This record gives sequence, C-alpha cells and structure tokens, in this order.
Amino acid sequence: MKIKQLEKEIGTLSNPSKMPAYAWGISAKQCKTGAKLAKIKGTICNKCYALKGHYTFPIVADAHQMRLDAITKPEWVDYMAELLTLKYKNLAKSRRYHRWFDSGDIQSYAHLMKIFEVCELTPQINYWLATREYGIINQIKEEDVPKNLCLRVSAIKVDSPPPKFWKWTSGVHKDKPAIGRECPAYKQDGECGSCRSCWSRSIKQVSYKEH
Repeated sequence: MKIKQLEKEIGTLSNPSKMPAYAWGISAKQCKTGAKLAKIKGTICNKCYALKGHYTFPIVADAHQMRLDAITKPEWVDYMAELLTLKYKNLAKSRRYHRWFDSGDIQSYAHLMKIFEVCELTPQINYWLATREYGIINQIKEEDVPKNLCLRVSAIKVDSPPPKFWKWTSGVHKDKPAIGRECPAYKQDGECGSCRSCWSRSIKQVSYKEH
C-alpha cells in the first residue's frame, strides 16, 4: 500500500518540530492516569503542553481521534509498521528516531503489545515511549521490551525522584537540579538537535526543565 492509502486506514504520523523526525499521538484527554493527574496541582500532568495550544485545534483533535479509533483494527500493527517503514526509509540514519505519544499515553496492555509488535517489525527505527501507566508496565518485564524501544516510566510530580520499579525513567525539574541526563532542548530553541538521550537505553534517567 502507498502512504496515502495507509493514512486513510489508520491516520497520519505527527511531525513535531522538536523531534528528529516523526511521532505518533492521541489526545491527552484520553490518558487513563494523566487525565486524572492533570487536575492535581504539583503533578507534571497539571501543566501538560498537550492540553493547550495547537493541540486544541479541531484538525488536530480529528487526527487524534482517527488514530485512537484505528488501534482496534486487526490490521493496525501491519499497517503501522508499513507506514513507518515508508516514512522513514529515505531519512538519514541520524533521523530514524520515532516517538510514541507526543501526546496521550498507552490505552491498555493489549495496546502496548501491539506497539511492541510494530517495533519488532521495524528494527531499522529507534523508538522511545514515555508513560505514566504504571499498572500496565507492572504487567511486563524489562526483557519483554523490543531492543529498539526505550520504554521510560515517567515520574508523577515535578522535582520528584524517578520511579524505582523500572530501569528507564524520566522526570521534570523546576526548583531542584536535574536528576540524570538533563534534556538540552530548552537551551537550543526547544529542539532535540543532535541529542538522542531519550531513545538511549544507556541513559537511565532523563529530566526535562519545566517550561
């Protein structure tokens, strides 16, 4: 199938200006845990970037809904793997880095297993996924995660220590120093630049400066 045909079936990829290349996301309003945390002051989700700005535009909301609806299709794994392959095949190796959920979060254990399948079908692409769905992550082991995916469990509160039950983590710092590797994006026009720490399994913890 061609890219346009695949996009008609499962939706488009997003293309955040910060990222090396593409991402995939759904509405942050669909976060199982994050939607609750967004109402609690002091949590990272309370100031979620994906609940404001261009994420609120109708065209973005429609794209998010199409991607969400497509997850249940039996062909989603194969279609997504094919779409990613086609979108990334002509990019330089330094740009073959994909983010799962520039907005939103894992919907279920079954959803996560489908993402794992997509990653395994596309070993030429490096993946990063950050989540606060602790209950889902507690159902898997580190060795279950595809080698080309860095699955990071995110902290709940700003300036809090990283979760201890998982090997790869991330957090947000504001009044305290960064724990682990500090994301340099705030120093370089909000972009990743040449940094690929979020995708690297050798970096145990990444911390983002609150903005």
